[in-house]
Amino acid sequence: MRYRAEQFFTGGFFFGKVNTQEIEGRLNELAEMGWRVVSTSTMHRFFGESHYMTVILSKEE
Repeated sequence: MRYRAEQFFTGGFFFGKVNTQEIEGRLNELAEMGWRVVSTSTMHRFFGESHYMTVILSKEE
């Protein structure tokens, strides 16, 4: 089993927003290569504002 981490920056001046099109596009590319999502998390900063979204993926060798 192999693991991989992908990190996505959340944009916006106030209250970081996730770019769903960017994330879906990248995850679909990785899925075509055999990767699957096993976990997600967000990292926060000021007042709970999302700063980064991390996705952990796995793949059978």
